This record gives sequence, structure tokens and C-alpha cells, in this order.
Amino acid sequence: MTNFLFYVRILRSDQKRKVQKLVMERKGVLSTLKFIAFSMLSLALIFSAVVFTIFNTYKPAVKTYINGECIGYFSSEQQFDEVYNQLVTEKQNIDPNVKAYLESEPTFETSYVKDSLLEQQNVYTNLRAQVKTEYTIYNVAVDGENKMTFNTKDEALTYAESLKSQVSKLNTQINEARVEELGEITTIERADAILKDIVDRNKPVTTPKATTTPKKKATNNTNNNVKTIGATSVQATGAGVWPTVARRINCHWMGYAGHTGTDIGGAIGTAIYAFRTGTVIFAGWSSGYGNTVRIDHGGGVSTLYAHASQLLVKTGQRVSEGQMIAKIGMTGYTTGPHLHFEVRINGVPVNAYPYIAGK
Repeated sequence: MTNFLFYVRILRSDQKRKVQKLVMERKGVLSTLKFIAFSMLSLALIFSAVVFTIFNTYKPAVKTYINGECIGYFSSEQQFDEVYNQLVTEKQNIDPNVKAYLESEPTFETSYVKDSLLEQQNVYTNLRAQVKTEYTIYNVAVDGENKMTFNTKDEALTYAESLKSQVSKLNTQINEARVEELGEITTIERADAILKDIVDRNKPVTTPKATTTPKKKATNNTNNNVKTIGATSVQATGAGVWPTVARRINCHWMGYAGHTGTDIGGAIGTAIYAFRTGTVIFAGWSSGYGNTVRIDHGGGVSTLYAHASQLLVKTGQRVSEGQMIAKIGMTGYTTGPHLHFEVRINGVPVNAYPYIAGK
């Protein structure tokens, strides 16, 4: 009996150890599962926080390319269309007959960018530089020489027919042309004056010799030996200089319809100076403007100097602020010697006077 009880105690003790071992193993498994669950929950929370931060810091956008050149980020292709249409409208407000277009279709690349980058970039300026323009103009040519320029065919026809009816011996034609930039359009008042001048100069006279004497055409005269009036250069200020020796303003910005510059009257030969340092992007004859110089100053800013009697620089030449680049004349469409001065921002003329006032 004693031995039996002893074996029972041993058996119970062994079972108890097994139960305790099993309980410990289960506790270990539960601890491991708890650790795994806690780790996964922590990772999920961290991932959620990262995603939340990214979506609040970075916004979906489309990276836009034109001709392989990145012009910036738009919130969507629809926003690109809206900005492009605004720029086209801007150009059509200057001339409703303008054709505005892109040389190639834009391409878009899905991306995510910071809010700060979307706010800091100037997509208007970048896209404006890519928008090309084409203007259709109509030149009234008399004996092969352009006398008037209009942006509607009806106006050109009116003056061409009037010239033909009053001076039949002249060869009067209308030449249609397409240009990237709209030059100086002939106003109705100016066209009337040109018409009257042509008719008066071709009236029959009693002295035959007088009718055969060749006359000098002031609008096309370029004298490379014009005496210079004023210094060959003026002191640069770093903020621009008054573009000539003369100071009398004959006509301000939009002094009449279509007048896109500031006219400064002066004698033929008066020095014309570069407003600021830059590169000459055009130096030659331009319809309406006559002898013309255009200078690119960078940052989308350019200046134009028209009606010169003599050009002293060439296309591609680097010029300094205050350097003499031409001389005042009366080439092109003009009633007297003066400098037609323009400031253009991304190719669009703006009021030039505030840029030179006080210089």
C-alpha cells in the first residue's frame, strides 16, 4: 500500500510537470504572437504616417515637355489647356487676326512634386516662350516698293484701288505676307497722307523735263556718311539709359491705334544708344520700321530701335549699355526724323516710357 501511494505521487508529480511545461510553451507562443502582432501594427502605423506625409507634401502632377524641353509641372493636362488658351487669348487681344500655335504637341509624364515647387515655378512664362505667332499682313506696293501695311485685306484693297483709279500709270499691287511679329501697321490717317503724297507727286505738269526727273525716296534713304550728333557712347547706369541724345517725345505708347512704341524726335544723324547690355538679334531693313535694330537683354526682355538713317551694329554682335548702335533717320513709314523705341516682354510690346523715364 505504501509503495502504491508512492507511485501515485510520482505519477501526479510527472503529470504536473508536463502540464506546467505545456502552459509555459503556450505562454511562449502567445508572447511570440503578441510580439509579431505588435510589430506588424507598428509597421502599419509607420507606413500610414509616411504615406500620409507624402500625400500631404507631394501632389500628383504632369511633367510637361514641348520639343523635348521640360517647361514645368501642371496639376493636370486640363490645367495645361487652360493656361495655353489664356496665352492665346492674350495675343489675340493685341491682334484678333493672329494665329497662335505650338510647333509640336506637348507630351506629359505623370509625377509627384512638392507643393512649394508648383507654387514657385512660372509656367506662364515658360509656356509663353513656346507659343509661336503668325500674323497675316497685306502690303500695298507701288512700283515694287511697299508703301502701306494693313492687317486686313479690305483696307489694303481700298487704298490700292484708290491709287489705281487716280494714278493709273503706277503698278499697284497687294502682297500678302505672313510674319512672326507684327510690325508697324499703317493707320488710316497715315495711309491717307501717303495716298495724297503719291497722287500729288504724280500729277501731270506742264514741263516735260520735270516729269522725267528722278526723285529721291526719303522713306528708303540710307546715308552711311550721316554726320553724328552726340557722343559715341554714354555712361552706363546698370539700370538702362535714355536711348538717344534727343529728348522730345513726338508720340507716346498708343498715341494712336496700333502705335506700340515711344517716338523721340531728333535730327537725322542723332546718336542712338543701346538701352542695356545685350545681343543684337536683328539689324537690317524691316517693313514699316525701315532700318531697325533689335537687342535681346535676356530674361524675355528685348528692345527695338526703328527708322534709323544708319546702322552701326550687326546681327549676333554683343553690345554694351550706352553704346551707340545707330543714328536717327526717317526710313520706313515716317513723316519726319525720329527714333521709334520699343520694349518687348517675351516678344509682346509694352509701354516703353516707364523703362526710360528718369534716365
